[in-house]
Amino acid sequence: MRGNARGIVVTVVDMRALVVPVVCGASPLHRADVVPMGWEASISLRDAIIHCGQWRWVDATSQTRVGQVCVPTMQAVISAMRREAAARQTERLPAGLVKSTLAFGPMMGSRGRRVGAPSLG
Repeated sequence: MRGNARGIVVTVVDMRALVVPVVCGASPLHRADVVPMGWEASISLRDAIIHCGQWRWVDATSQTRVGQVCVPTMQAVISAMRREAAARQTERLPAGLVKSTLAFGPMMGSRGRRVGAPSLG
């Protein structure tokens, strides 16, 4: 990471570290954001969000070890990274190749109520 930016090292391969950033004072906005669990949620990572969709490889020799996270948080980070990678791979596919998870797709002009249902207004 650059400067004094905080991050979590997921793995180290050939003197390069895979790091996900930790942002303080933010709310989870993305599908790959993880809220710390366990003891670090109340002590070292209070009001922090781990952005698992913004991982990057950095030089491992320039990183300073400050602490560690508990196993459930690390498992949540790794599973969020896997879900994000799968979602990105699906998003790269051509349109119409993957069937929508909506039953019949969106209905244009639908107001979400049955025809003939009593009006509430």
